[in-house]
Amino acid sequence: MKSVLLIAVSTFALAACSYSASGPADNRSIDRAGLVASGDVNATGSAEYAGMIVDAGGNIERDLSLSGANVASDAHVGGNLNIEGARIRFTGRVEGRTEISGASMYLNGYFGDNVEVMGAWATIDGDVVGELNAIGTRFNLEGRFAAPVHIVGGGREGRNGRVVVTGSLEQGGYICASRVDIRQQAEISGPLTVIAEARPDWDGTFEFQFLGHRDCEDITGG
Repeated sequence: MKSVLLIAVSTFALAACSYSASGPADNRSIDRAGLVASGDVNATGSAEYAGMIVDAGGNIERDLSLSGANVASDAHVGGNLNIEGARIRFTGRVEGRTEISGASMYLNGYFGDNVEVMGAWATIDGDVVGELNAIGTRFNLEGRFAAPVHIVGGGREGRNGRVVVTGSLEQGGYICASRVDIRQQAEISGPLTVIAEARPDWDGTFEFQFLGHRDCEDITGG
């Protein structure tokens, strides 16, 4: 009985998928949609994937948009990247801007412009050339950040989250969270402002402010 149900679900998923390409050869956009939207594409224009499970690869010369419950991608994106999902994993390359919102995120790639992240939990690794702006509950900064970072612990009534820095902040930045941990292997250059409930135990130089009963989202000047 279980095998029959699995076959039925797989058949329905395949039947529900759709694929379309539009535009001239030098600017051809591709859409994939269905319960499972996956596959590598070579798009001279933009590409869009939507489904419960999304797995996108290949080369997209312009913008890539992904939305789904479980999203994975190792695509090379010549333009901007936009992802919305519950569980997100991106290990590709983006030349333009990146905007990602989700519950759980793992990002480890090349990001050539500004990156905006909103979510509950995120590990950000790889190489981030532009500014990082992030709001959420837990962030692990493990990569190289060439421009200033701006991290705001999300939530009200003391739920200001946690930020762990193990990577390289080449231009410093601003971090506000209930707890901020800067590990000894972290490399930080440029001015860094930390607002937290306790001063991070780190030997480097940075400006510290006591958070107290404030919410990070309400602090002006961040």
